[in-house]
Amino acid sequence: MKHKLTHTLATSLLSLSLASGAFADAPQSATVLEFADANTLFVADSDGGKVYSYILPDAEPATESRSYNLIGLGARLAETMGVNPFGISYHDVAVHPVSKETFISFAVVNGDGKSAHVVRVDQDGTITELDLAGLESTSVALSDTPDDSVTFWRDIPASTYTVTDLDYVDGTLFVAGLSTGEFSSTLRQIPYPFDGSAAVSSIEMFHTVHNQTETRAPIRAMSILDLDGVQTVVAAYTCTPLVTVPSADLVDGEHVVAKTVAELGYGNTPLEVLHFTAPNERFEPEDYVLVINKERDADLIRVSDLAEAAAGDGLSQQELWGDAGVATAARPLGAVLQADDQDEQFLLTLRRNLDSGDVDLVSFRKGVFFRLSDFVSEYNFASYEYSEEQEFYRNFQNMLKADAGYPDLAR
Repeated sequence: MKHKLTHTLATSLLSLSLASGAFADAPQSATVLEFADANTLFVADSDGGKVYSYILPDAEPATESRSYNLIGLGARLAETMGVNPFGISYHDVAVHPVSKETFISFAVVNGDGKSAHVVRVDQDGTITELDLAGLESTSVALSDTPDDSVTFWRDIPASTYTVTDLDYVDGTLFVAGLSTGEFSSTLRQIPYPFDGSAAVSSIEMFHTVHNQTETRAPIRAMSILDLDGVQTVVAAYTCTPLVTVPSADLVDGEHVVAKTVAELGYGNTPLEVLHFTAPNERFEPEDYVLVINKERDADLIRVSDLAEAAAGDGLSQQELWGDAGVATAARPLGAVLQADDQDEQFLLTLRRNLDSGDVDLVSFRKGVFFRLSDFVSEYNFASYEYSEEQEFYRNFQNMLKADAGYPDLAR
């Protein structure tokens, strides 16, 4: 699984500088978000090549599980910020582990410039911008990061991919993204609280659709979870291979070969890899991984199947059209921009409203993965009567009506 680098990773790649204090320098961008605990929010600054940790005020615990139904949040956010809705570029969402409020990171683009912002939104729709400069914070600078001298498609700076995802587990912040090292795809493990140290590994994987080993493309989304007692990075790449890497293999300075366990389909960008428990087809709790995609339906994968695939040989032959490896089930989570695990009952999504073009902040019930209010069907007609055999469907639809903010339409 591991090979030593033919050239030692430069000391500058491994070294990180540390900044602390109640008024640390402001981030140039606010991209990926991740909570460490109830009071610590990580904010990736891809443009500046840093990760910040902010200490938040104590929050009141949520008293109940409530779905988000904030339709047209984008227009309200633009009004709050005093900007054109089309001047907002959304980056990430993260649900506060205690209050269940949503934190949204985005950039406001004005002409050739842009500014970084993070707001807090509660389920009633109150929008509050975080004063990042006024929060106690520390930061860690990532060396050998890409700069704007390299661009993709003429005008996408490589620095955009300095940090593509964050995941925090047991005192370690996993940071995926690009570097300017011999192998571009890099996965860093940074202890928190930040102490200036890090373990840095480069990653390669076999992409069966492209029929080649790839070292440059970065991980786009990941989650760290236990697979049969082995702490494992489960990561998705563009176009869309899914790989596993035992975290024990991620030794500082190693070049690591990930195992490709699935191809989820070509022509797609994965947005999130979420791990949670949800009801299965027998209405029993089961562990799942959900890969939320930009150009495809979401892929639901049983963790038990993923663990079996991770213990196997992996994919090593060309699969031109993808859809190979571990079994997946398509789920209709369309137009999602970003998502997070909300609580035991719901997933939280920031999604594009395909009817209005606006941006909504809405929840999806786990195990169901659709919102009944998105459709008009046979059941919506006033003359429709549920038969005795459809009592389950009547109760189920009444629950989904309440989830979407229409409890008055229950029948």
